[in-house]
Amino acid sequence: MISSTVEDYLKAVLKMEDMNEKASTSSVARQLSVADASVTDMLRKLQKAGLLEYKPYYGATLTGQGRRLALKILRRHRLIELFLHQVMGYGWEQVHEEAEKLEHVVSDFFVERIDALLNYPDKDPHGE
Repeated sequence: MISSTVEDYLKAVLKMEDMNEKASTSSVARQLSVADASVTDMLRKLQKAGLLEYKPYYGATLTGQGRRLALKILRRHRLIELFLHQVMGYGWEQVHEEAEKLEHVVSDFFVERIDALLNYPDKDPHGE
């Protein structure tokens, strides 16, 4: 089982890659509000796990396996956001923070049920 911290790192690197930004140690640290040294340690661990490639002073890029996992986490987050808005009546300004918490604790079965309940959406509440 992958920790919520690992999931957050993978999502952060994915976000930067998708924005064509370099996932440097300092940019990941800013994104996650952690110390640069913590990021360096985690990026090395994620490289050993085969989830990303990391070069000091250059940054990190997701491997195929890392990208698949990051996309799975992102889809989970977006489905939860949509569920919270459409079914639970949360406001747009509330869904992100709540989904950040829930994405790490709900089961794959729960997410599959949300997906089916929402008729397999291809866009999240923000149109992504």
